[in-house]
Amino acid sequence: MRKLILSLAAAPLILGSMAVSAQAADDGFNVFSDVKFSAELRPRYEYTDHATSTLDAGQTLTNRTNLNLTGTLLEVDGLVGTVEVNSVNDFNTLDQANHQRAAEADVAKMTQANISYTAAGVTGIVGRKTLNLDNQRFIGSVGWKQNFQTLDLAAVAYGMGDFNIIAAYVYGVNAIGDDGYGTRGAIYTGGTTSGSTTSAAVNASYKIADPIKLTGYAYLLGSYSDTYGLAATGNMAIGDSTKLNYRAEFAMQTGSTLEEVDGVSGDTSIQGDALYYNIDVGANISGFLVGVNYEVLGGADVNDAKSSAFQTPLATKHKFNGWADQFLGTPSTGLQDLNVRGGYKFATAGKIIGIYHMFSAAADSATASTGGVAAGDAYGSEFDIAYSTKLPGVNNVGLLVKAAMYMDDSTNGVTADDVTLAWVQLDYKFSTK
Repeated sequence: MRKLILSLAAAPLILGSMAVSAQAADDGFNVFSDVKFSAELRPRYEYTDHATSTLDAGQTLTNRTNLNLTGTLLEVDGLVGTVEVNSVNDFNTLDQANHQRAAEADVAKMTQANISYTAAGVTGIVGRKTLNLDNQRFIGSVGWKQNFQTLDLAAVAYGMGDFNIIAAYVYGVNAIGDDGYGTRGAIYTGGTTSGSTTSAAVNASYKIADPIKLTGYAYLLGSYSDTYGLAATGNMAIGDSTKLNYRAEFAMQTGSTLEEVDGVSGDTSIQGDALYYNIDVGANISGFLVGVNYEVLGGADVNDAKSSAFQTPLATKHKFNGWADQFLGTPSTGLQDLNVRGGYKFATAGKIIGIYHMFSAAADSATASTGGVAAGDAYGSEFDIAYSTKLPGVNNVGLLVKAAMYMDDSTNGVTADDVTLAWVQLDYKFSTK
């Protein structure tokens, strides 16, 4: 509660400093001008039930308080500074010793602090920043989490017409679930945690026309992996009532080229090639939403002791492979996710969407011939459903009701738990003009 009070108390102080800056304009130039202040309050209720847990089903109430200040620096056109703080408060009142609960702990941290300069279509930026590249399958901010992910980086971006490119050197990861402090060389071990890194990312896209945009990328994660890929995406209209969209993507992952300067020097690096495929086709037919998706994260080859499963440690993983988050790390035998979706987008009453996933292994395990995992073996299934809308009669407040039901029908021990999760969330955003 103390963190929430402090965060809310900061809002008038920040706005007050804006007024002081404006009053001082006649006495000289402003260090910070043309200021925009934005804020978000996002309370969320979560229900958690893991069938095999010895604890009772749990409930958790959390809130995100996010404050962001952006303005021109030194009255130089194109020179912009951004500062952002984020506080997560856990109001859980259940007996924690006997109930399950969501993994959203009390934490307050600086999520953004950067300076950027833009001229002639080129933007350079240095500092801490949220970074969402493409569909966030490889690098994203994990915005679903109350305590989201940001990166410490130096980057250059260029955009002109239908061509866009960004190149970034990443020297720090401020991950979900912690306070943003960590040790070098540990950020990919046992799941992503905060810490220093020596990594690089390049993402370039060119829109040929509405039906096709090509995106190429290279993500070099120090002491972990190199990933190179190409995606084709597009939209097209059929008549007045049908809109189609698609994504076709291929990527290859190998051992890391870059190493931590004083870290583990490749100890956590994957050992060989791993492949990734993603095919998605969707349609909006007079408001009805339908689609099918097939995604494959390759597994270790039973005949190649140096191969590894395809991993995406800096992704917004909650967007992929089910909202129950059962496959945040790819199993050693890889993952195939065949899923279908359907829903409806109302004219004025929001959107509802349902997704059914069928998970299976992508490769044989080393013991497949003696009863281990074989390619195609079931990893379970999952049904997800969500309804989102703007609250009627209330400005800038969104409502989300969401649920995920994972069914463990596997027989190979890769997963071993039925999971039911449900959320009710309000999201209030406001900003100065």
